Amino acid sequence: MEHIRANAERSVRELLRGVAQRCGAELEAEDRLDDGTPICLRVSINPSEGSAVFDFSGSGPEVYGNCNAPRSITLSALIYCLRCMVGHDIPLNQGCLAPVHVIIPEGSILCPSPGAAVVGGNVVTSQRVVDVVLRAFGACAASQVLPHSEP
Repeated sequence: MEHIRANAERSVRELLRGVAQRCGAELEAEDRLDDGTPICLRVSINPSEGSAVFDFSGSGPEVYGNCNAPRSITLSALIYCLRCMVGHDIPLNQGCLAPVHVIIPEGSILCPSPGAAVVGGNVVTSQRVVDVVLRAFGACAASQVLPHSEP
């Protein structure tokens, strides 16, 4: 298991070093939910270490509705993106997050208070987090696709 974890960590560090070389060490992206609530991300990469800080400060406060996403969902969306961008298959494990420090403000839509409704955050908001992470890395153009046109 230690080998699997170490391989995942090494893979993510290589990804971060490559991104810093191609795109720079500072990345940013923002998107909004349908109600206008922002999800903001600033990524600061340390190329020599192959580590990064993912800072979601600036994301909106928790909402009255059910689109709040618990911290665990935000981390799940982030690990999904990292695994997608690595470029080869690696098993899901904590090694993917070892080179990463994540800042998520308490009381935000991405780390709501214990009494906040969260069911919609597991689908709607987590997809927006994925979109924001992939946008920051220039990896793809969000979850929307053009409809297939018939000849």
